[in-house]
Amino acid sequence: MTAFAGNLILKAREERSAVNDWFSVEITRERNARILAEAEERRIARLAPRKPVLAALRARVARRMFEFAMELEGDETWRAVWERLEAPRHP
Repeated sequence: MTAFAGNLILKAREERSAVNDWFSVEITRERNARILAEAEERRIARLAPRKPVLAALRARVARRMFEFAMELEGDETWRAVWERLEAPRHP
């Protein structure tokens, strides 16, 4: 092999290496951008009202409705609740 051909092969390898390096840098940038975007979404989700707040509100409303139902039809409401509590639970 001549020196000229050797230089061409060496240059081709260097160029391929440079392209691979650039490509890997771009992939890394895209991955980091995606990770940062997901982290931002999680941060925003943490700031939003959570389900326990809604569950507590729902439980309060359910208790209040039960109180009204007991005032209106105490015996019948209690029987329905007792049957519900005694019913077998299926996952």
